[in-house]
This record gives sequence, C-alpha cells and structure tokens, in this order.
Amino acid sequence: MTKFWLMALGLAFGLTVSFQSFAEQAAYQQRDLPQQAPQSNSANPYPIKCVTVTGTASTDGVTEAYARKMAIRDALKLASMQNNLRVSSAQEVKDYAISNDVTRFTTHSKVSGFKVVREGYKELPFDEQFDKDGKPLKDTRSKTYQVTLKVCLTEDPLACSNYPGNQYQPKLAIAQVVTTDGYGGRDISNLLSGYQLELNRRIRDLGYLNEKMLETGSQLTESPSMVAPNVSRDVLQPVRENTGAQYLMMTVLRSLSRHNTDPAVWNKIKGYYDLEVKPDARYIEADSYIIDLTTFQIVFQKRYGFDIKGKVTVGRDRPFGTNAFFATNTGMAFHAMLQQQSRDAYRYLHCQPLKTRIIDIRNGEYILYLSEESGAKVGDELAVYHQFGSSVQYQGQNLGFDSVPAGFLKIERIQSKFAVAKVTAEKGLIQVGDEVRSW
Repeated sequence: MTKFWLMALGLAFGLTVSFQSFAEQAAYQQRDLPQQAPQSNSANPYPIKCVTVTGTASTDGVTEAYARKMAIRDALKLASMQNNLRVSSAQEVKDYAISNDVTRFTTHSKVSGFKVVREGYKELPFDEQFDKDGKPLKDTRSKTYQVTLKVCLTEDPLACSNYPGNQYQPKLAIAQVVTTDGYGGRDISNLLSGYQLELNRRIRDLGYLNEKMLETGSQLTESPSMVAPNVSRDVLQPVRENTGAQYLMMTVLRSLSRHNTDPAVWNKIKGYYDLEVKPDARYIEADSYIIDLTTFQIVFQKRYGFDIKGKVTVGRDRPFGTNAFFATNTGMAFHAMLQQQSRDAYRYLHCQPLKTRIIDIRNGEYILYLSEESGAKVGDELAVYHQFGSSVQYQGQNLGFDSVPAGFLKIERIQSKFAVAKVTAEKGLIQVGDEVRSW
C-alpha cells in the first residue's frame, strides 16, 4: 500500500524515480536477514547437503583443547571441498618435461551448520604400539587428535562463508555526513545530521544493533577539493580506541543541485515579465564508504544517484527525516537512496568476522573490548592471535604488527561495554593488545 501511495504522489508531482516490484523487494529483504538454521525445502534453489568428515591436528607442543579446535577447523575445510569444487591447474613444460605444476582448488559451498559426531586421539597402527615380540611399546600415545563432524553445506551466494562466528555483528561507527554542495542543499533544513540519524535508524531496523553514531565527520576527510576519507592510522586509531568499533561508515553528499529545464527563450520571457523561474529538476548523488579500522583500508565503496523531475524544492519548514520531508519529490528520492545504502551496508557487514582486542588482564581473567550488542554470549569461544615484535614500518607508514595463533578464550561474563573471558586452550603467550577473533 505504501508503494502505491508513493507512486501516486510521484505522478501527482511529476517525480521520476524507479521502484522495485513487490516480489523483488520481498526477495531482497529476505536475503538480507541473518542466516537461519538449515531447513530442507524442495522450493529452495540452494538445497542443503550434509556430509560427514574427519579433521585432524597435531598435539605436539600444544594442549589437547587447542588441538581439538584446530581439528574442527580442518574438518570444516575438508567439508567445504566435498561439494561444488572447481580445480584449476597451471603447468610449465621445459625440454618436454613438466618443470612446474600448480593446482588450485576453489569451493563454492559454505557451511550452514555442523555437529560433532565423535572425537578423540587417532589410533596408532599395530606396529607402532607393539614390538616384533608383541610387547607394548613405551609412550605409544598418539599425537594426532581427530574430530568427526556432520557438516551441512549450502551454495547460496549470499550465505556467510565463515560459519563459526557469523552470528556476531562487528561494531560499526557511523560518522557525521559531509557534503561538497552546501549551496545546492540550502532548501533542506537539518540535512547532514538528519541524514546520519536516518541512516542509523534504518540500519538498526534491518537488525544490525552493534553501532554508534559519531560526532565527527569533516575531521575524517582529506583533500578539500575531493573530500575523500582520510585512512591515516593517526586519524582513525582514536576512533577505534574511543568506540571499540571495527568498521567506520562515511557518507559524502556530492550533489544536491536544482535547476530549470525549460527552454532558455521561455525563461527569458518569464524574466521579462518578472516571473520567477522555478527549479523543476534535481540531481542528488552520494558516496558511501566503509573503512576497516583494523587495517585502515576502505573495504566497501559505492555511489548512489537519482534524477528528480517536478517540484524539487523542499522548503526549510520540512526538516530532513520528517514525514513532511519524505512526502516531497526530493524526500522520496532520499528515501530510496537511504534504503539502498543501509541494505548494502548490512549485506556487507553481517558476514564479516568479529575482531576485537584484549584490553586488560585481571587475576587470570581477560577483559575484551566487546559488548552484548555484538551478539556474543556467555559460553562463546573466541580465537586469540598474539602480536609480537615491533611494528612494521614502510616509507614512513606504520603497517601494523605480525601475529600468530595463541589460543582460545571462553566468555564468562558480559557487561555493558566489555566482556570477561578465560583461557580454554593455549598455544603461546597471550597478553594485553592481542587480537581476538570469532575464528
């Protein structure tokens, strides 16, 4: 009903904006929802296929708990190779003989769920347990831990590929909106703050709850003529430290221009009779950026634009975000832009692995910069990667630290802005500043 009302209103005022059909819109929203438990449905174009696989890991130099985690990883990797596997090979021949043979395996299957069937140490062969006289050998315990899983796979291109941890939501900081066309938006009050607030509301409506609006925007940009995100570590590190955010979302409104499309002669006649030449067309354009605050790189970028015809001037009495604003031609175009931008951001973020840090260690408990809005719960286990050595410097830039897997933490308690965890499996040193990931 809302769509027909918008279309009727658009026809009444001469608005030219295209909308998706109901079927397309419903399908789009369904794909955007978080991944559900696997279900068998003959109408599903991407049916679930389940396989049983066994993964192994060495216990040499690590705890049994750590080896178990690595064996599960190995099994999940093997499972993804069981369905829709593509093999590509490149060979080099010299003097009628193969001098180099490289084979690459690519799978298009993703894990939708798994269950541990059995686990334990791999049984050693007979000749490794007994000598030639049949007497048991000393220290015959296997050093290989194995886990058998029943793994369900899907080929849905919109399913998350990193199943362990895909229920988490990395924290998103939403920066204030900036514009390069302040003159073109003079007829819209509360434009920049209203856009930021509306974008935040729509992302939350899609189910993304781990977010925070920033009171900064222009300070995060560089190059006044271009207004592009400043990805300098010195600029972005404080945002990460103060908010605990893993990603930063920025919006630049590039165009808000209004103009008249009537013939020049007709406008001259209007001017001669002292008649106002009113704008009857408008073009709005925005760039959306998502920046990874752990690598300080732009990981998502997209441009949105709409041509609007008819009565395009809004008026200062209709502030951005109000019902009165969205009832205008310009407001309906902004509505469509906000819908696309929020959905694209959600689709990119909801499958990203969670990353946070250890911020303190107290009496054997590890304090994580993690809140319950991320989806983390008591009992969840997260992987730790220990940072070591000095930061890598190149041409005056700080490229970060090297890291190695160090163990696993289990969440014991979750507070409003942090979580408390204990070590369940340890391979090496774990200390403050180490990175914690969903897997």
